[in-house]
Amino acid sequence: MNTPERIIYTNLQALKNNTGLDGKWLAGVRDKLTDGKIELSNGTQQKTFPVVVKNEATNTHLVHFVNLNEKFPDIIVIAKSIYPAIREQLRKLGLNYVDSNGNCYIKQSDWLFLIDGQKAKNPVLVNKDRAFTKTGLQLVFHFLVDERYIKSTYRQMAEDYDTALGNINNIVTSLTEQGFLVRTAKKELKLLRKKALLEKWINTYEQKLKPSLYVGSFRLPGGPEQPWRNLLVKNTETQWGSEPAANIITDYLKPVQLTLYTTETITELIEKYRLIPDDRGPLKIYSKFWKFNQDTNTVPPLLIYADLVNSGDPRNVYTAKNIYDRFLKTLTVG
Repeated sequence: MNTPERIIYTNLQALKNNTGLDGKWLAGVRDKLTDGKIELSNGTQQKTFPVVVKNEATNTHLVHFVNLNEKFPDIIVIAKSIYPAIREQLRKLGLNYVDSNGNCYIKQSDWLFLIDGQKAKNPVLVNKDRAFTKTGLQLVFHFLVDERYIKSTYRQMAEDYDTALGNINNIVTSLTEQGFLVRTAKKELKLLRKKALLEKWINTYEQKLKPSLYVGSFRLPGGPEQPWRNLLVKNTETQWGSEPAANIITDYLKPVQLTLYTTETITELIEKYRLIPDDRGPLKIYSKFWKFNQDTNTVPPLLIYADLVNSGDPRNVYTAKNIYDRFLKTLTVG
């Protein structure tokens, strides 16, 4: 039995144990976009749902799930693992799901089944990944934004990211072992499986790197009524991220939360932009972690997309879809 089949049968049994719903997988009706359909019965009614199967449902899948739901209404996400925050985001987006622990959200016409809080009996062991340390995440981001940087020497990378040569070797070796890098006949490194690498980077960035970049929260000197665009940031030092950046590059999404990435100190930020420290302020500032400059007042689209997806806000997820289609589709080819 292959992995998708195993996940489907395991999840249908967990669903029955927790809700009483009997499930049957209709594998013969699968197509290029879905993994078939499941038929669910509560004893008096039967309903059929298209399904998509994942080993683990993550933030990076949300845009894909939204696209599928537009084409296949009531689609159910079936995954071995769906963490609580992702389950909440799926519900906000109106997406059905079932995981292997029996957590579920199934809503269709007069049906509503919601089970939450079921935990795995055997905790998942996490292996240490040398490619996705804090330094590795910075380097992978640079590779994804500018693939030419992969041709730099290890010494140059070590100098740029203030780390040891051996650490660069560990990162490249780990990426190669995972199938994200390969050496060509000319002994040059080349990125492979870029979409999978992007997805892994987005998830790990939010957990491992971003928290360490947090500078502080602030409010604008003019209060809530001051237009955020009046804050004239210096592109090479400070750039808009997340919602404001999305507004700038798509002319869509009215920002609620403001985000800046900067190389400036808190003192410089306060003096230059007259920002007021406030733990509840709408403006969150993070340190820039990439070692290249772009003469724009926004961070690279990849980072805008990552922050929008990781926010879990349905407005942001729909905007992230727009950004991916316009700026990242070609980046992830290969």
